[in-house]
Amino acid sequence: MSTEGCGSGAPFGSWPSPITPGALAAGSVRITTLVADGADLWWSETRPSAKGRTALVRRRADGSVREMTRPEANVRTRVHSYGGAAWWVHNGVLVYSDDADGRLRRLGPGDTEPVLLTPAGPYCYADGRITADGQWFVCVRERPSRSENVNEVICVATDGSGRVEVVVSGADFYSDPRPSPSGDRLLWLQWDHPNMPWDGCELCVGHLEAPVVAESRCIAGSADEWIFGPAWHHDGALSWVSDGSGWSTLWVLEGDPLAPGTSPRPWGDLSDGEIQTAPWVFGMARHAAWPAASGDGRALAYAVARQGGHELRFVGGRPSATADVDTVSTAAGAGPCAAGAGSASTRVESTYRAHTSFGAVRAWRDGVVSVAGSASAENEILHVTATGGVPAAQVVYSPPAVHLDAAFTPVPEPVTFPSGDDSVAHALFYRPANPDRAAGTAAGPPPLLVMAHGGPTGAARSSLHLGLRYWTSRGIAVVDVDYRGSTGYGRAYRRALDGGWGVTDVADCVEAARYLAAQGEADPNRLAIIGASAGGYVVLQAVTGYDVFSAGLIRYGVTDLEALARDTHKFEKHYMDRLVGPYPEERDVYVERSPIHRADRISCPMLILQGDSDPVVPPNQAEALVEALQSNRLPYAYLLFEGEQHGFRGADAIVAAAEAEFSFLGQIFGFEPAGDIAPVRVHNL
Repeated sequence: MSTEGCGSGAPFGSWPSPITPGALAAGSVRITTLVADGADLWWSETRPSAKGRTALVRRRADGSVREMTRPEANVRTRVHSYGGAAWWVHNGVLVYSDDADGRLRRLGPGDTEPVLLTPAGPYCYADGRITADGQWFVCVRERPSRSENVNEVICVATDGSGRVEVVVSGADFYSDPRPSPSGDRLLWLQWDHPNMPWDGCELCVGHLEAPVVAESRCIAGSADEWIFGPAWHHDGALSWVSDGSGWSTLWVLEGDPLAPGTSPRPWGDLSDGEIQTAPWVFGMARHAAWPAASGDGRALAYAVARQGGHELRFVGGRPSATADVDTVSTAAGAGPCAAGAGSASTRVESTYRAHTSFGAVRAWRDGVVSVAGSASAENEILHVTATGGVPAAQVVYSPPAVHLDAAFTPVPEPVTFPSGDDSVAHALFYRPANPDRAAGTAAGPPPLLVMAHGGPTGAARSSLHLGLRYWTSRGIAVVDVDYRGSTGYGRAYRRALDGGWGVTDVADCVEAARYLAAQGEADPNRLAIIGASAGGYVVLQAVTGYDVFSAGLIRYGVTDLEALARDTHKFEKHYMDRLVGPYPEERDVYVERSPIHRADRISCPMLILQGDSDPVVPPNQAEALVEALQSNRLPYAYLLFEGEQHGFRGADAIVAAAEAEFSFLGQIFGFEPAGDIAPVRVHNL
């Protein structure tokens, strides 16, 4: 690794950059759910300039693009608090949830106004599909009760009559309710406390005579096996992904899943990456199938997280229980693939790597569309085909974005480094990058910002992260750590955090900083750590348990595990049972690992950013930390954002948070930020 700095004489951190706080807000337009409806594409798009509302957009076959929802509509759901998949469209008929009241609405070709489908009440709806006959919308509903919210699968009449029928109930959680193309089968995922879906869940199928489900049975999964992304194929086959082998295995079941003797077969077992990604929100899709061009069987594409990045693999043939996957060709943007258990007739025909992240993978026009990202694009809609084994890609749509010189966004370097207990951890390392600053003229190595992702079951982003480039373009190096517990490295790596939350992940972030400083890539006297939510908890554990960092920055971070166990929402109510231990049986561990009880040990100045309407990490967590910092006369800055929740959506909050973070780090590290950055007041400095 190079030890050269950059700067044309300008100190690290003071470089002028086109990535301003305002640009971050403008570039925070995100494409989330993507649906292919015949020749048309529909997607949801966030609008920070409109206080973070989500609009629905349609691209017709002629390439014209139009917003389909009214300016006052906010297409969003609060199921599981995190939401996702707040809408679906089928044959031009749209059903969506409006955040104003949580009710479902229909907007079809003949509708001049949205038609209300569900009654008023404290209900939330998500992850729905329209049945083949168009008469019902099958989805997940969350409703309040005396003890905790109740989740169930329901059928909602699409005719506007207001009829709602519960069709599946009894489990703590549900997702992915999917009626079959024939209309007589329904699949869904279900799981119970204390599991999160990636700990273990079951795939069930029932006989559907809407609005009634009967003869149901579970065909895959268990309390210790993660089933992900179940989907019906065009020909009635059923596929899903399982981590039962320790890595992602794609399974296909052909024939009636309720018929005796019907069993699934593997269609490729990965030992070099993961298809699955933690479903914090509904509607995640990582594989899709369509009729093979040869007319024999089906073609399939799936996204794989591998070595800190993602790739899209195309497969042909039919699954079998024997032999190996045969890698036959690669092409531009492609590379070799490792073989795994599959079949002689299942062929990995090509691998596309020009983009580095793929979400919402849908079959479309003899290939797939996906919300894809790359080193130079945060998210855009990409169409990829692989005719004849040669992948070809076309960007179908890009939201408004900040256009940067490629020199601002070089590809990050995957780093593997030693950590505790003879283990290793992984990260993506970003050097300072600014084409207007010549290499070799700034003194010494740059400051380093260690980034701890949220979750903690999550992963570092492999595509353009404009908020991260906000730092590197100004002369701050960044390491985005995939600590033990992250997805993308197999089940054993993900479960290496079990019982060790606040210890194992923290050690990995600390060792990432030490490793890069020892390599001459970072100034050991100017190391900072930043994180949001669970990443904020990592920050606090690091600055109370280690004397390594000179600054800590958190957004809506967890400060008190015991308070979180008592106050958090249903989805995560028992998340910590596996990560820490059952509560209250192991209360002592919760207290010992809560940084709020060791605030006097905080080793550096702190910046705390919090939304006042956060249901996941309530503001009282941040306020207790601020009170402790003030009582101990420790340097801190605190901003509370009105109306913001778990993740800042509004442009004003995005700008103010970015300005506060850079001003804070400049005051601590002794540089003057370039541009019009509003200063933040640091108390007790």
